Amino acid sequence: MTATTTIKVPRALHQRLAERARRERVTLATAIEHALDEADERSFWLAVRAEHAAMSDEERAEYESSATLGDNLDDGDDDDLTAEHGW
Repeated sequence: MTATTTIKVPRALHQRLAERARRERVTLATAIEHALDEADERSFWLAVRAEHAAMSDEERAEYESSATLGDNLDDGDDDDLTAEHGW
């Protein structure tokens, strides 16, 4: 069994959480987890945007031409990608 704890929140916040849980048809705990997951993802993408915005033109050009971002069709690793092998 998962360990649980109790937190005190203002009634208005509890009502907001309960409404979100009803909309999503999940428990309060799951609604809180979803909200935190969404906030974490939003923060991640904001950081990515900020990092890219801070790049110089030279850094951006090097990043965009990086071999890790493209498909090197000459590497020979794609030989097994046929209809027979699940292509």
